[in-house]
Amino acid sequence: MARALLRCAGVRFAILAPTVLMLAACNIGSLGDGQTYGDKSPGTVTLRLNLPADRSFCDQLQACAFSADHISITTVAGVPLQLSAGLCPIICSNQCQPVPCPALACPIGGGQAVTAVAMDWDGSYYEGSTCGQSYSCYNRRFVLPGRYVAHMCATPGTVTPMTDFAPPTCSATGAQECADVTFDLPGPPTVEASLPSATF
Repeated sequence: MARALLRCAGVRFAILAPTVLMLAACNIGSLGDGQTYGDKSPGTVTLRLNLPADRSFCDQLQACAFSADHISITTVAGVPLQLSAGLCPIICSNQCQPVPCPALACPIGGGQAVTAVAMDWDGSYYEGSTCGQSYSCYNRRFVLPGRYVAHMCATPGTVTPMTDFAPPTCSATGAQECADVTFDLPGPPTVEASLPSATF
């Protein structure tokens, strides 16, 4: 009877063991899936969107905005990476203290011509957390070596010059145009995509 029970238990273990291993494997973060991070840069890449010379592009900036975001990065699973912590952020590891913002002149906003779209990325991103007296703070992380997707955009349009009564204005001549490119980090030092030229 005891031997029969042991044989039965052995069969059950043999059935359960692969299932447990499969479940464990499903919970292991894979490189570049956003579930794991590193403590140092895996490398640097220059991301560039080539704009056709026969078309013009512009941004309409809000007041106090210094620039517009043209490039975002996600994992291959589509998880976005926060590339900036914003102005005067609280960094969790820096004694969890609010950082006073320096006095800066606030731009009036308005239209701005876009002639180049490029960004250098060292694999860093920011992860929100809390510290101290429930302050919202950010941890600076680095992605692991793996595959990522750059989403690069620009809006076709022309800039109307400033007048005595209004700042320059970006008049869009079409919808925002984007290009996605998948790249490896570390990998080629430059990753490029291009928007099409005008068609006649």
